[in-house]
Amino acid sequence: MFHGVEHEPLSPPCWHVLGSALFRRQLHYLRAHFTVLQLVEALDRLAAGTLPPRALAITFDDGTRNLATNAVPVLRDLALPAAVFLATGPMGSDQTLWPDRLWLAIARTTETEVDLSALGLGTRSLGGTAARGGVYAAAVDRLKDLADARRIAVLQQILAVLGYRDGEPGSFEMLSWGEAHEIISDGLVTLHPHTVTHPILARCSDEDVQREIIDSCSVLEHETGSKPTIFAYPNGRPHDFDERAKDVLRGRGVRWALSTAPGFADAHCDPLALPRLAVGSDSSFAYFRLMVSGGLPRRYGGGRGITAARWAPRPPGVRR
Repeated sequence: MFHGVEHEPLSPPCWHVLGSALFRRQLHYLRAHFTVLQLVEALDRLAAGTLPPRALAITFDDGTRNLATNAVPVLRDLALPAAVFLATGPMGSDQTLWPDRLWLAIARTTETEVDLSALGLGTRSLGGTAARGGVYAAAVDRLKDLADARRIAVLQQILAVLGYRDGEPGSFEMLSWGEAHEIISDGLVTLHPHTVTHPILARCSDEDVQREIIDSCSVLEHETGSKPTIFAYPNGRPHDFDERAKDVLRGRGVRWALSTAPGFADAHCDPLALPRLAVGSDSSFAYFRLMVSGGLPRRYGGGRGITAARWAPRPPGVRR
């Protein structure tokens, strides 16, 4: 699972945005060592028990514009298919997803410290790139654990203190629908729903869970002409979604839903809580090789299916 790709890593550090050189190197490795399938084909063959050796699917979450400018050109150069999960609400606007607004506020503020007492973090220094990166990581993690309405209120307070104003999304500008249609024009990339506003569904009201899922699925169906059968949960840890979300997905005809629980999918996994491997900017290439080989999930715990390597078994030459 990837997110954004920029020419250079961001400063202060942002885990979910990769530099393009590392991204290209990672994709070269995947092409050399795995059978990379369209996600729909991989899931259908997972259900049928017909996956080829070393099968793997590439996914991107959120739908930032840098996918069109920096990621899709690499996919096309290497003829690698990928699935993009879109948070549909801010597409084609100057609005950004809420974690990205927080990063922009921390990166751009002239304040030298910020009061995060509402998150139980006290007052934190913003002196230097490393400090700002640490503040962002700590604050966004605490915000994710709040009830959705409370998260929105606390985030707005923090953004106001930091002097943030919407209108300059930078690296977090979202795709327009025109750009989204262009990246699927050759059939290499497919589009799927990822909610409207990227909330943590388990922290939402029943009505908001339904709205976030149903509205995003409806928009995707309208734009692509196909009823979505695959969904990805925002944030996607096992405690970030619940049976309410699964019930709505079933009612909408969604067969598969992807989490971020680390691991490999096999026939024993819950089809509405499939694991994935997340790729971040803080990982070295050696770490990436070990992770996709299956050498790491056994060590960092996580969700169902992580010891089963049917989807992406270890390539030759990588030791566990």
